[in-house]
Amino acid sequence: MLTYIKAILIALFSIIIATGVIITSPIDYRGKITFVFSKVFSKVILLIAGVRVNTHGKELLDKKENYIFISNHQSYFDIPILMQAVPNNLRFIYRSSLTRIPIFGWGMYLSGYIPINRENPREAIKSLRKASEKIKKGISVVVFPEGTRSTDGELGVFKRGMFVLAEEANVKLVPTSITGSYKILPRNKFKISSGIVNVVFNKPIEYSKDKNFVNEIKETIKSNVKIETQK
Repeated sequence: MLTYIKAILIALFSIIIATGVIITSPIDYRGKITFVFSKVFSKVILLIAGVRVNTHGKELLDKKENYIFISNHQSYFDIPILMQAVPNNLRFIYRSSLTRIPIFGWGMYLSGYIPINRENPREAIKSLRKASEKIKKGISVVVFPEGTRSTDGELGVFKRGMFVLAEEANVKLVPTSITGSYKILPRNKFKISSGIVNVVFNKPIEYSKDKNFVNEIKETIKSNVKIETQK
């Protein structure tokens, strides 16, 4: 019963925030209003769910810089968790079909989030290139290279396609590790639990075309997840 109450409150607040984004989008040229909305949204969502976020390595980030955050993906709650943890003006890549959801989907699209059609590789590449243009204009973006959520907190295969964005945008990448969010909302179970989530930011690094680069980032993220899990 508690999970359903939390879900209803989260849904209602999401609609309120999305409505605010839709109303202000015509004057939100640089996305600063959306940035404020995202901070309020994430704080309240996490408060409703009973989630506390501990961040490590935030001092390595420059709030004035644009980055691509390369993160593991454990739960739907990763989105509000990173909204709260990342100090930069942040956007996410999302499944394009979500845009059709009244109010909520419209709000995501108008706030500058990047829709991607994963079923069509050619269209997906076009979306990533459009995202690179937004990054050049002052927006940071989160990429989940696994493409789906983990069922047990372990990292899946990193898809190289997502790194097209890094090559096009020509900004530094931030390996980012999330630990514990899969316990908040498991992939195969509808139960919202309270708890503590850790987010670790590594030092921003330059993109490299070296064939081992993707694996190096994955190992960095994996090592942080392992360390935090053992604590």
